[in-house]
Amino acid sequence: MSIVEIIQRRKRRFYKSLVLGFSVSLVTSLASYMGYLDGFEAKALDFLLWARGRVRSPEIVLVQIDDQAFRNLGEKQPLPRSYLAGLIEVLNKSGAKVIGIDVEFKVKTDPREDGMLLKAIQGASENGLSKVVPVYVIRPEKEANETVLYSHSPFFSPKLSALAGFANAAVDPDGLVRQLPLVVRGSDGKILPSLALAVLARYAGYDAARLEEALNRGDETTLLLPEWDKFQGRLLSEQTPISFQLDDRWKINFAGAQGSFTAIPSDPVFQLSKLKIPLAADNPFRGKIVLIGASFGESRDFFPTPQGLMTGVEIHANIIHTILSRAQILTAHRWVAVSLSLIFALLMSLLLTFFRPTVATIFALVAIPLLLVPLSYLAFARLGIWVDFVTPLLAIRWGATIGDFLESRHIRRSLGQYVDREVANQIVDQEETLAGQKREVTIFFTDVRNYTTLCEGLAPEMVVGVLNELFAMMSKVIARHQGCIVDFIGDAVLAVFGAPKDNPNHASDAVATALEAQAELDNLNVGWQKRGIPRLQIGVGIHSGEVMAGIVGSGQRKKFGVTGDTVNTGSRVEGLNKEFSTSILITRETLERLDGKFKVQGRGEVKVKGREKPVEVFEVLGIETAV
Repeated sequence: MSIVEIIQRRKRRFYKSLVLGFSVSLVTSLASYMGYLDGFEAKALDFLLWARGRVRSPEIVLVQIDDQAFRNLGEKQPLPRSYLAGLIEVLNKSGAKVIGIDVEFKVKTDPREDGMLLKAIQGASENGLSKVVPVYVIRPEKEANETVLYSHSPFFSPKLSALAGFANAAVDPDGLVRQLPLVVRGSDGKILPSLALAVLARYAGYDAARLEEALNRGDETTLLLPEWDKFQGRLLSEQTPISFQLDDRWKINFAGAQGSFTAIPSDPVFQLSKLKIPLAADNPFRGKIVLIGASFGESRDFFPTPQGLMTGVEIHANIIHTILSRAQILTAHRWVAVSLSLIFALLMSLLLTFFRPTVATIFALVAIPLLLVPLSYLAFARLGIWVDFVTPLLAIRWGATIGDFLESRHIRRSLGQYVDREVANQIVDQEETLAGQKREVTIFFTDVRNYTTLCEGLAPEMVVGVLNELFAMMSKVIARHQGCIVDFIGDAVLAVFGAPKDNPNHASDAVATALEAQAELDNLNVGWQKRGIPRLQIGVGIHSGEVMAGIVGSGQRKKFGVTGDTVNTGSRVEGLNKEFSTSILITRETLERLDGKFKVQGRGEVKVKGREKPVEVFEVLGIETAV
């Protein structure tokens, strides 16, 4: 049989699953668009970064002021400006292209120390421009037309007029640093660059005034900046244009975990400032971007990232790496994820058409991710494009969950027409309690007294209608008292209290069911008599004891049942109602579990068929009222 023929034969299932798949895909895509899935998508991108591993970024070197250096400096903060000046002098002599300093200079210290720092910054120049790019911290000040404006404190001296950038990195709701705005809008109307952008602008020859002019031309900015060719493994000889919107937030394409960049302790570098000897031409700083920052514990300059805990200076190095290598993570258009979701919804519908729901769901949740995740990884690793695989996967997962729910509900409803609802639920849930177990229960038997007369006086279809009304009433009353109907046997009902669901009050609930069923039958008889149907009477036999309760049968024919002497005795006790002209009879074993809740009258011991020991029975007259 061809695929088309199978679909035609099962078109109802195909269209049903197709509508479900498309609906879930569109709802999931809408949730993604509204930002409800941002956390999942961020974690997925973290996974791709981890899977890609470390990449080369040889143009960036870190000079870290570590715990040893901090102790040697007497653990003083702000850090001695003379120490920082010595680092700048050495890096300038070594031929560093740009020197970024991730240390704030907002307060005055010792005038001599401050003077040494200013002299070092001014002395580290190329073509009349300082190579040093200091940092400042921005703070949100006010909002204008829903746009946040930022301010920053001035440097300790107006003489410090070098090109500078802000250090703040945005923190995602889960506390991780994943992105950074390249620029922000200042409260004075000017556009403020990030440290990373300022460092690369200085590398390209921009001074503060020229960069300010370029950033304030409009909402979109284009700068000529250096570019690292990751395929050729070198910097391009010419600066290349890079464009961005002022409100863009760039996802950081981390080069790797902590330690991905060449890092040199600051103390050995500072010691070179005391030596009046020339530095080697092939030193590790020549022609490089060098960042000075703190890595000592007291600096508290550590932030959680998808690649683990990192110092602030290392995060800036990763942002510079992202811009330098043009490795910004571009998010694919929303329609790509929507299209993928719809395509996989179609595939899921085909799977559900050809296979059982469980098999189709397992295949979809295993095979499709094996195709989708590598596709997303290749797009990210090769092209720097983030193809959202979270939305399609969530759509598949939620679709499978909803499909399973609808399927199980359909099965429950179908089984509920043949077995008790509790049993149907346990069959669908595949609970182990359905296996044969010895349980203490109360057996409830009821039978129509004048059934033969009823059949003789009414047409068969009317008899069936009357029995259906009777059984419907009995089913509701039994369920209300936590009983379980085991079987309908002609005009008789077999129910059990205490299985499959535990019920310590099974005896009381069974007797209460019998009394309520008799009252409900009186109401039914009123309606039947108006329709010319003879009055019906039922007898109820109740007995408590141990049974084996669970699934019985073999092969393709199985059912839930109860077996044992207790069941047989309950059936025989029900038959005694004809002999005593009673409606409800219970045994001594049931009476002992009632705690005096019901009025009863002893009917003596009776020898019943199939039992050597006589059975002591009692007629139930009603509920015992308190005096």
